Amino acid sequence: MKNHAVCIPFPAQGHIRPMLKLAQLLHSNFGFHITFINTQHNHQTLFHEYLETMTPNTFRFESIPDCIDDSNNILSIITSILDNHLGPPLKKLLLKLGRKNDNLRPPNDNLRPPVTCMVSDVAMSNFTLDVADELGIPAVVLQTSSACGMMGYLQHRQLLDKGIIPLKDSNYLTNGDLDKIIDWIPSLKGIRLKDMPTSIRTMDLNDKMMNFVMSSEYRALNSQAIIINTFAALEQDVLKDLSSFSPNIYPIGPLNLLVDQTIPNDEANWPIGPSHLCNEEDIEYIHWLDSQEPNSVLYVNFGTIVVLTQEKLVEFACGLANSNHKFFWVVRTGLDNTFPIGFEEEIKERGLLASWCDQERVLGHPSIGGFVTHCGWNSMIESVSNGIPMICCPFFAEQGTNSWYCCNYLGAGVSLSTFVERDEVEKAVKELMEEGKGKELKKKAIEWGQSAQESTMSPNGSSYVNLKSIVNNVLVSNHTNQIRDV
Repeated sequence: MKNHAVCIPFPAQGHIRPMLKLAQLLHSNFGFHITFINTQHNHQTLFHEYLETMTPNTFRFESIPDCIDDSNNILSIITSILDNHLGPPLKKLLLKLGRKNDNLRPPNDNLRPPVTCMVSDVAMSNFTLDVADELGIPAVVLQTSSACGMMGYLQHRQLLDKGIIPLKDSNYLTNGDLDKIIDWIPSLKGIRLKDMPTSIRTMDLNDKMMNFVMSSEYRALNSQAIIINTFAALEQDVLKDLSSFSPNIYPIGPLNLLVDQTIPNDEANWPIGPSHLCNEEDIEYIHWLDSQEPNSVLYVNFGTIVVLTQEKLVEFACGLANSNHKFFWVVRTGLDNTFPIGFEEEIKERGLLASWCDQERVLGHPSIGGFVTHCGWNSMIESVSNGIPMICCPFFAEQGTNSWYCCNYLGAGVSLSTFVERDEVEKAVKELMEEGKGKELKKKAIEWGQSAQESTMSPNGSSYVNLKSIVNNVLVSNHTNQIRDV
């Protein structure tokens, strides 16, 4: 019987992308039939009708209902997940997919085999794993954060037990409370409360974000396995510490490299999201990068969710301009009118602005010498994959943990505070892009990039071996697995 995995990402682009890559790996390398299940909002906005004609009939897309209005507002998404009780509609869909030759199944869909396993985003695990248990299929969880980010999230209970959170003073951002050292995590020695995931920054014991994160992470520990988009050498000590929470944690990253090295280009490049709209005009930035010297351009991108205030954007723009280094800055649509007067004229010979880019392509371009990032894990692991040192400017979630780890353990980054002052920006850019410390940062980044490449090489790379182990020991360990009638 053909294996059939349902893949269920959290409804945000930063979660959909790694889940899609994992689904592609299961489909191309191991012959799985895939049903990729989005919530309705993202199914309509990120995926387009013609996509069904671009992917084979063994890789299909479905959706479950939601009431999400803004896929860039994480709290709004969480509220929708909690309020809309997505378990029952998911169960109904899986039962529909699990029947053979049944008029309840989608038209022309009787060739789709019954569902045999589930891959769920960790942030959906509160209801997805219950559904998997009810239907009798194995389920694994994809942790889209780093291992150190996961470790940070798993400290919520201990922080509560010690009375450290909820925080007591509303001035915690400035009164020094967040400077407290968290001294019980051997692999994150010296980490401060301010470096932990921002879900701990609350004065309310019933805080929705804190409790959602805490319950999701701990629920995931009871899955058959947890997959992390990292590689063993990058977070070796953290992964060892995480084994005390669960022995079934598998680093299989960087997923972008695993896809590039093991999947044919026609499938690896399926057009998901805005990249399918790309044309020659849209890739003006590639032609511009082609004209630059190797390692001479600083790439700047704060991701799809972070929105700089006008004050921060002005300070950052002035710092970039004052550094006198070349840069390529991706600024989300709607923010470009807030630049200082004369900024674009001043930087036109050495800077380029765009509203979107193919980030993996940019980070792999030889002209890129550094990356200013919000420290979302997808961005960081892609930067590591390409041996690119970073200026770390975290904003929320586990981004501060990622920044701390990159600067303190990996030795491949420069820290930039979220207060963003032009002098600090100028100093960080020069530090990264010039000789001296910049040379050392680049050397370390290249070493990590080489290690990332080695981890994903078939057949003996650690991440590739871990992926095979997940498939053989969990997802297809019992060929009689299929949804049972309930």
